[in-house]
Amino acid sequence: MLIALTGATGFLGSHLMARFLASGADVVALVRDDGPGGRHRLRRALDATDSPPPAGWQRRVRLLAVDLTRPGLGLGTADRRELAAAVDEWWHSAGLIDLVADPGALRRVNVDGTRHFLEFLHAGGARGRVVHISTVYVAGGRLEGLVKESDLDGRYGFLTPYERSKYQAEQLVRAWARRHGRPVTVLRPAVLVTSRCRPPTAPRHPLAEIGARLSLLTRGRASWSPIAAAGPLRFPGRPDATVNLLPVEYAGEVMGRLLGRTPLTYTDTFHLTHPHETPVQAVLDATEQLWPGLSVRLDPACTRLGPAQRALADITRGITAYCWTRRRYDRALLDRALAPAVPLPPEVDPAYLRRALLPPVHSSRRKVTRSSEGPS
Repeated sequence: MLIALTGATGFLGSHLMARFLASGADVVALVRDDGPGGRHRLRRALDATDSPPPAGWQRRVRLLAVDLTRPGLGLGTADRRELAAAVDEWWHSAGLIDLVADPGALRRVNVDGTRHFLEFLHAGGARGRVVHISTVYVAGGRLEGLVKESDLDGRYGFLTPYERSKYQAEQLVRAWARRHGRPVTVLRPAVLVTSRCRPPTAPRHPLAEIGARLSLLTRGRASWSPIAAAGPLRFPGRPDATVNLLPVEYAGEVMGRLLGRTPLTYTDTFHLTHPHETPVQAVLDATEQLWPGLSVRLDPACTRLGPAQRALADITRGITAYCWTRRRYDRALLDRALAPAVPLPPEVDPAYLRRALLPPVHSSRRKVTRSSEGPS
């Protein structure tokens, strides 16, 4: 099997790449740079996953430079025809994941990039299966209740520009599938995280990004003092707010199990979510344990942001919007597709959260720590 994958060097994409290689598939990685720099970046991303690539993997991977912001992905006619004739599955994982990035940039990458990818498939006559990586946050501004895998409704508005861009991209995918009679599998992962120690060069996940920013902030006394001096910090939100955190290793395993699956409808849609929501307060408590002095409590009566709250909101970059959510995500279709052996993800408990929040560690520091504990 030959798989074409966008976003192969990203946090999720690298885990998908590792699963594809482990399954025996060959991969065409559609990346921004197909030179030595791009191959080095791919190698670093793969090394940071839980499934290091097998020996000789380089012979089974072809890097091809594309530009999602350009029609035809910037490829020539010969490359388009060659790919269309050879690829068995097309996985679109690339995207801009900054929750509060410039809306124009989000549209160019997440919406226009998806449109160009789909147009490329149709114009080139590609017939392989198509898989689109979306997000459970296409549910938008809906704050509570059960979100079904069939739901795609923008009437609640959106909490972040990122949500809107992914909603619009999924709309494009569904319209394309109906218009051209091409089944597309839509995968909607939750917030993907890992508790694995990762090098600074590896792609970051949201909790690691928060941890890195907090570490930088605590080194600057002037910036840290407003937060530390505030004592127990009241922050707008509901005390019972939850967020769905899912280990990326589990997401990669499940997506690997769906590899080669024959679609049943034009847009089979699956929620890749944790069966148990994580309390937002549990994440805040984990940060307090790692950074003493950062004590935060969600308070619905808190309506104004002081200097300390504004500093915290800047660190989390949009995640504070989810301090008001208490949603659940139905995954009945996913469980049915994986039956009879449905794997369960590891528990996201306080110990897991602390490990996930730890900033990246240089390899030299890891070696020193290991040697100080004695031989392994």
